[in-house]
Amino acid sequence: MRGSTMVRRMLATVATVALAVTVGTTPTAAAAGPEPAATRSATGGQLLTRSATDTAPPPVRTIVGTVAVGDRYPYVFTIGTDGNLWINWQDQTQGWNWSNMGTPPGVGIRMPVGVTIVDAFSRPYAFVLGTDGNLWSLWRSLTAWQWRNQGAPPGSNFVSWPSFAAVAVDGTSPYIFVRSDGDETIWVNRWNGAVWSWANLGSPPDGISAYGPLGVLLEEGTPQVYVVGNYGHLWSTRVDGQAAIWNDLGNPGVSLDSGSNALGAQNAIQVAPNARPYLFALGSDRNAWIRWRSEAGWQWHNLGSPPGQTLVSAPLGVLSVDGTSPFSFHRTGEGGLWINYWDGSNWYWSDQNPPFQPAGGGSAVVAPQNSSRPALFLLDTGGNLWSRWWDGSWWNWTNRSAT
Repeated sequence: MRGSTMVRRMLATVATVALAVTVGTTPTAAAAGPEPAATRSATGGQLLTRSATDTAPPPVRTIVGTVAVGDRYPYVFTIGTDGNLWINWQDQTQGWNWSNMGTPPGVGIRMPVGVTIVDAFSRPYAFVLGTDGNLWSLWRSLTAWQWRNQGAPPGSNFVSWPSFAAVAVDGTSPYIFVRSDGDETIWVNRWNGAVWSWANLGSPPDGISAYGPLGVLLEEGTPQVYVVGNYGHLWSTRVDGQAAIWNDLGNPGVSLDSGSNALGAQNAIQVAPNARPYLFALGSDRNAWIRWRSEAGWQWHNLGSPPGQTLVSAPLGVLSVDGTSPFSFHRTGEGGLWINYWDGSNWYWSDQNPPFQPAGGGSAVVAPQNSSRPALFLLDTGGNLWSRWWDGSWWNWTNRSAT
């Protein structure tokens, strides 16, 4: 695997690093500098027309996910302690804003499900589970934001655990995947260009743990679903309009911890060349493991754990930097935040030294500008939203709740 300039430079500098690289500009790992001043009003042509708030948002209860509008401007969807859906978004002046998107009409928000974006990175979709047991979407049409009731899987109890993925098939059709508690199977709610419909994908023979989903990848344009079963094996199935066939991808000799996946984390990525899948999970030995496919077939690799630290969950999220270098974010029981990354020859752990105590409540990663400026969003114990991001010149930790 080819190593980018950024990851080679990381080895030469012993300092904190973040998940980012800019084509033609190599960041200095130890650098830290100012960020642009925040703005509270939307600029002309900005997609988000709901007014930005001039008051501080409430503490964040959980993160739904994030997308990059125009492949440039991060939109982070969160649920506040007031029960409303909020967006923390960057505008065209590089300023950051908060907007209160409310709740579905007459319905509260029970938990997050996932986010995606369609039509050339122009129209976000955020999916949540309502207190009425239905899946709801907040989506952007050509002119306005709208709430839509997606319903629930027919004849089946809906999820009471966070689900794991939303993808855009052909760049235009949202597919949202959920795990049903009623029959412990995977369901997909999808748009075919004319109507929404539900389809049942079944489950592996050993079922699917409530926290078992790892993610969904588009492989040759077809969604491929990856989950951890109740007995610690990795499983996959294709969503191609045919009857779902579940394939057992095994385990690395230790059981995969099916109860450890971080809330909302997408722990499956594709890496060049040939968009090879990389799947990240936590083993019962408390080591991070990857299952990846090379030209020779599927392989397991033990990433270990940060020195002197104990991993408490599967990654908070994973990204492919510059399209070639997998990066994964990890939270430890000692209150740390670490990145595991590939430099082109070896895997390494890097301590991020967060200026706060990382908490549960979800996480999200995004890589705008053709994977050149990735960032991680996560919460502290006070419900503040933080980001670890690269602005093209400096590495930054920023408290987004304070801007």
